[in-house]
Amino acid sequence: MYSLLEKAAAAAEAGELEVLAAHLERAGEFSEDSPGLSDYFLAGLATRLGRERPANLYLRAEGMPQIDLFYLMHQHLPFLRAGKFANDALLEYCVDRQEATVLGLGIGQGRQELDLVTRAGLERVTVVGVDVAARSLDAAGRAMNGPEVPAGTRVDFRPVLAASEDVDDSVWEMIERLPRPLLVTASFALHHMLNHEGEQDARAALLRRLRRLEPAALALCEPDSDHHLVPLRVRLANAWHHYGTVFAAIDATGATDGEKREMKRFFGREIADVVGATCESTRYERHEPTRTWLNRLTACGFTPVPLPPPPPAAGQPAGFSTIAHPTHLELAYRHTSVAAVIVAEPTR
Repeated sequence: MYSLLEKAAAAAEAGELEVLAAHLERAGEFSEDSPGLSDYFLAGLATRLGRERPANLYLRAEGMPQIDLFYLMHQHLPFLRAGKFANDALLEYCVDRQEATVLGLGIGQGRQELDLVTRAGLERVTVVGVDVAARSLDAAGRAMNGPEVPAGTRVDFRPVLAASEDVDDSVWEMIERLPRPLLVTASFALHHMLNHEGEQDARAALLRRLRRLEPAALALCEPDSDHHLVPLRVRLANAWHHYGTVFAAIDATGATDGEKREMKRFFGREIADVVGATCESTRYERHEPTRTWLNRLTACGFTPVPLPPPPPAAGQPAGFSTIAHPTHLELAYRHTSVAAVIVAEPTR
């Protein structure tokens, strides 16, 4: 099956759509009733032929609400607990403090930031939430003023409706005036960043801007694969390895068959973006290897700090591991790195 996908990707790169269609038709003969890894790659490559919605019912179904799906994955997949592992380290910067500012890049519904606020023991916290989705910012705002916030903590939530690379200068100036320490969170968000026209590395530009704010620490959680600037056939190979590991990890969990199907559908949408997007300006799942993020952080004036490995969660299936390196935590399944947690301080 993979050899047919590889031939299909080569045809797509060459613009040979008839050849692409023939390879996909041949590969489709091996599909099963319940979609597996290869079916999501087939569906993604098929979008290059204008087939926006694959025929397979499982791939077309909307599935459970996003909020329930995130909870489900957090419950079963240790990779999705990366934000909590990052918070464990960020709490050290809140010791003996009465107030702090948290800048959440790609804050989503604010789960990681809420966890940090509830555990930090601070009297006042300003949370600046940056996200492209107004609904997510609304949910984060409700969470920051909800019942989970300790009675002795007052939270000032400031939403910013923008992509991380498009934050306005006035917002940066506002953050400069907010109370310190400043803690920056960015979990599974920065790989969505796109370079502006004529810009070489929007991610480095953002990190340099953050460095000028003199944060106490920056916590970065990112997948460990390479789907950013490499050609389609390389993206295919990297994605096959990465998502193959993720799908195997899902199968190893104690989730029901229906829950496993939902989790795979979530990552299947990422696969479709990685191999199916025909316009670079609309491709958002642009993961990079951990080493690339570490090198970029160092070049932009940050120094990663050692993190202790968290204890295994109760009932965690065999095969999942968290490995402490001098510069980051590696979240792995069967000795294959899936994601990383990096906490870095400004280099002095």
